[in-house]
Amino acid sequence: MMSPRKTHTWLPLAVAALLLFLGPQSSLAEEPIYRLCVPQIYLAECQQLLADPSEAGIRMECVAGRDRVDCLELIEQRKADVLATEPEDMYIAYHRKNEDYRVISEIRTQQDKDAAFRYEGIILVKKDSPIRTLQQLRGAKSCHTGFGRNVGYKIPITKLKNTHVLKVSADPQISATERELKSLSEFFTQSCLVGTYSTHPDTDRLLKKKYANLCALCEKPEQCNYPDKFSGYDGAIRCLDKGQGEVAFSKVQYIKKYFGLPGAGPDAPPAEGNPENFEYLCEDGTRRPVTGPACSWAQRPWSGYISNEQAVHNSEQLHQLQSRLERFFANGLQAQNKDAAAHLLIQPNAVYHSKDAAIDPKVYLERAGYKDVIERDGSAIRKIRLCAQNDDEFAKCQALHQAAYARDARPELECVQSTDCVVALTKKEADLTIVRAAGYADARSNQLQPIVYEQRAQDDVMVAVAAPGISREALQKASIKFNEDCGRSRAAAALLNKRRGLDACRVSSSGDGEVQIVPASELEKHKDAQLLCASLERRPVTDFRDCNVDVQLPRAIFIRSDTTSVEQETVKHLFSLISDKFGARGKLVDVFALFGEFQKGKKNVYFNDKAVQLTTELKNEIQNEQIYADLQCNANKIGKQ
Repeated sequence: MMSPRKTHTWLPLAVAALLLFLGPQSSLAEEPIYRLCVPQIYLAECQQLLADPSEAGIRMECVAGRDRVDCLELIEQRKADVLATEPEDMYIAYHRKNEDYRVISEIRTQQDKDAAFRYEGIILVKKDSPIRTLQQLRGAKSCHTGFGRNVGYKIPITKLKNTHVLKVSADPQISATERELKSLSEFFTQSCLVGTYSTHPDTDRLLKKKYANLCALCEKPEQCNYPDKFSGYDGAIRCLDKGQGEVAFSKVQYIKKYFGLPGAGPDAPPAEGNPENFEYLCEDGTRRPVTGPACSWAQRPWSGYISNEQAVHNSEQLHQLQSRLERFFANGLQAQNKDAAAHLLIQPNAVYHSKDAAIDPKVYLERAGYKDVIERDGSAIRKIRLCAQNDDEFAKCQALHQAAYARDARPELECVQSTDCVVALTKKEADLTIVRAAGYADARSNQLQPIVYEQRAQDDVMVAVAAPGISREALQKASIKFNEDCGRSRAAAALLNKRRGLDACRVSSSGDGEVQIVPASELEKHKDAQLLCASLERRPVTDFRDCNVDVQLPRAIFIRSDTTSVEQETVKHLFSLISDKFGARGKLVDVFALFGEFQKGKKNVYFNDKAVQLTTELKNEIQNEQIYADLQCNANKIGKQ
């Protein structure tokens, strides 16, 4: 037994040892684990980066939002702490109007790591040019990077409008896009403005023919699209230097590259022009040599990390989060999976830059003059009102509106809520509603018409398969096996019955049916079978695109039948843009996912979750309103489709 004296000696030593043992762990326990929000499609990649041994002890974790718009909401709800964003995402954060978000660091490039902005938009003229003011740009020959681009299109329109030099037409008989093109066509005598003016080829051709002077200075005026040696950042300068241009809109970094100036970077091509022959035109009417500091009239801010006020409430919290992010970022640069890093905005040439203080997104954007560029109104005379019939639809409409506006999809959407959107349109309380297949007839009876349709993947169609050896006579009476709980399958079976002269109103699945209705994506299981077309013709299983029985109508955007042709084209243009940006294959699907589950358990909000894009015409000839209507017996109807 230990003596009392020895016990007293041992206890302090034991306590000290215990404190030494627990000390570091206790301090670790007090340090927060920061939650980096990433779009759902990049969650696995984020986790892969954090699983790298170099990330050990970094105390960060990945949490998934549906997309960046959803991540901003999670940051506001304190379910996430930080998100990698672009300036347009910061604009969305600012417009949530809760004054809670903070820009805490920037993602710069190695080449321009000391620059305050990602790039600076400039106006370039020849040294002997008489142009000295913005007003004197009227009647000049202009060189642009391209249609819809920042420094060559959005910034000039924004700035020239704001200074009342450029007046954009308010003609309600032409589309929002055409109003801008018309104003530029009237302001400049000739230009090179390449690009796709409309996602509809016919409209694109008509606009380029109508405003042909906007393409006159291009290398290939008749094409007026990429590639063109007078397009892009360097091409706009080349158009001024070697073409017929009198003013060019580009950015500082490309001035350095084109003229071989200091700061052009090690990968810069050989210099093309003589810098002594050109000057910057400044907003205040002064001019500066291109060999010196630029006078830019708008800047694009850097991408960066955004957090909430609570996470960076004081400088200690700010520096702690910045330190974690810097380490995560540095390790991301070394990651083997470069694509995974790039999806989290960690490009190979990127540099992490901590801000001295957390900044409100509005202030951050205004310092660069970029808020005005985003708020370029697209010359829309009024907003387009999309109707929502429940809270989930309204929430999705709001998220779509925020993403679309920030990413330059014009005209602007406005969300309105009604218990009956068809009635709301007839009363002119809304302009658009999204209608399911079963609602087409009611919408038509209320003088509405479809204008844009959802579209599924090519192999997401219902097909009928049968054994090659079955005779024509046997096919006429063959029973059908299909999923009775699926409206698409039931409609396909009803179609086959009707085409065979059988009862289309009483269709039931037969477990051993000689004909099966299956998705084309499952045809690998039936590769020895043949397809039975809606015409009752038989074809190889590879012909499922043209030989299918998918008669179910897709969800569609409906408008009033008396909507003018201009307004119809405007709606088509807007939703074509939205689909290109946010559809399943869209380049900005990580910013906002138009399709897929909207929130956990919130399925098929507005569109079917399995849709991949929007289209202005139905491409499947059996997806026909009359054919579908003829199959509508009570026995064939399945809940919500």
